[in-house]
Amino acid sequence: MKQHLASANQYTVPVIRKTSSVEDFLIKGFLIFLPFSQALTINIMFPLKLSEICLLCLISLKLASGKTEMWKVGKPSLTIIMFCICILISLIINTLYTYNYPLTTSAVRISPTVDSVLKFIYVFLVVAGMFITTDILKRKPELIKFLFVGAIISASYSWYLFFSGILHLPVLKLPGMEEESQMIMNVIRSGTFKEGNYMGFYLLLMGIISFFYERKKMAYFFWGTILTTFSTASIFCLFLFFVIYTYYVYKKHKLKLIASITVIAISVTLLTQFSDGFRSLIYNKIFASEDSVENTNDIYSRLDRLNTTITGLKMATSNPFFGVGLSSYGMHYSHFNNLPDFDLGGKRIPNNIYVEILSETGIFVFILFIYFLYLLYKRAKKVSNVLAAGILASCVYFFAFPTFTMLFIWVFFSVILSAQTLIKSNYEYDQSKFINAENDYRHGI
Repeated sequence: MKQHLASANQYTVPVIRKTSSVEDFLIKGFLIFLPFSQALTINIMFPLKLSEICLLCLISLKLASGKTEMWKVGKPSLTIIMFCICILISLIINTLYTYNYPLTTSAVRISPTVDSVLKFIYVFLVVAGMFITTDILKRKPELIKFLFVGAIISASYSWYLFFSGILHLPVLKLPGMEEESQMIMNVIRSGTFKEGNYMGFYLLLMGIISFFYERKKMAYFFWGTILTTFSTASIFCLFLFFVIYTYYVYKKHKLKLIASITVIAISVTLLTQFSDGFRSLIYNKIFASEDSVENTNDIYSRLDRLNTTITGLKMATSNPFFGVGLSSYGMHYSHFNNLPDFDLGGKRIPNNIYVEILSETGIFVFILFIYFLYLLYKRAKKVSNVLAAGILASCVYFFAFPTFTMLFIWVFFSVILSAQTLIKSNYEYDQSKFINAENDYRHGI
């Protein structure tokens, strides 16, 4: 029994409810411009993205219409609504509370309160984006092709930056890109994003979505483009995705499972042994010690991430219920940091989604987020081995990702939440297999 979708041009999905041409235009723009997180942005004290403008218009359109079907309460949506409410409570309490130690004011963009409020607005924005995208993909699944269009344009531009850097050619930067973009070996590694890790994670998820839709050549193109980002976490989680997916596919065929995992293990071993680039980019950053490498920069980022994680856990221990406040980790960093050599000034971030949520918003929000991920995994496992492996690989990536408020992450969540409808519209399935999913969908997403 197939567990992926057919390509988008094979859809014969009946339209459940007509959408306005304005709504269609806005969702197309939202999906196409989703990867343009730094490029093609408008600087208004922060980079305003075209995808955000489209999303704000979509939210306004939904609110003006008065239609509430996309807000139907099921377990995942109820959990994420409670998640937002608890974040709001944390924000209010931290706004009114005065700490008995000095805060790092250089870590503030506008003011502590304004920074927190803006971050909460963005939390609402990404969650609303998930609800809206889920609702639209259920009704008009063929619109997913515009997500692929934007990803192809973004990935192609990343290859342009890569070859321009390798060949020492002049680079045409898109409006909104910083003068000093992230670079390695004279290559701009961030693509259309601010950082290479953002671009790498986006490409990883787009490859997973493409693989789920059985667009395998497109998936390999996205995964191959990860090389242009020099992102250790992306490459590691790509390997992890293949290991998990292989296990799911062959777990009933032990010999094939053992053979497949052996091939992956041998490939990694050979790359570690004979590829200096792979060893520096992956192996040294994850496994090597300071005494075992010639260039300590290979492991500096790992040590820095470890320190920011420990510092964040100390914040969470001292403020277990409501955290230190949204977007406030940087203000408290110096007080809890025990390694002055890593305190380079400016705004520090935990570089770990779990630590970010735990330290800034407290244990209740953290538990709700973990539970939401668990519900997503359950939904994905009912539908597709690809999506199940994808959500697990993403959960690992979150240990090395700066923030949970990146829009493309929540769009990936919406693909999982809408996948049941998409699959049932394309294939005949044994209905008994999806009885539980059917019940879930009757009560909302």
